[in-house]
Amino acid sequence: MGKVLQIRVSAWTYNEDDVARSWKKLCGLVWSESLRPGEKRGVLELVTALENGLAFGDWPAASAESLKDGIAEAVAVKLSLEEALAEWDPRLANKRSDELEDILTRLEDKAPLI
Repeated sequence: MGKVLQIRVSAWTYNEDDVARSWKKLCGLVWSESLRPGEKRGVLELVTALENGLAFGDWPAASAESLKDGIAEAVAVKLSLEEALAEWDPRLANKRSDELEDILTRLEDKAPLI
């Protein structure tokens, strides 16, 4: 890494509309229609919102119960992805991103209709 030029290994959602299309029910569970200025609604933000929604949201007990294990799994994989990025391991981060998307797809199948 240079003195002026930084090298980063990072992950971000290229098109946030893809998140809304891919996991419509999950997004509806945690986000309102209105977008606050500067608010990001990417894959990693969805996992954080699900974790917060489970802990602090007013979800029906049956919905919370059916989603809690999958949300915990998604949070763990997200943390592993972030650790891989911090360790400059893009291969592992890519593997974790695939796992995370698969987990979100399974959660979408369990999510209540909004």
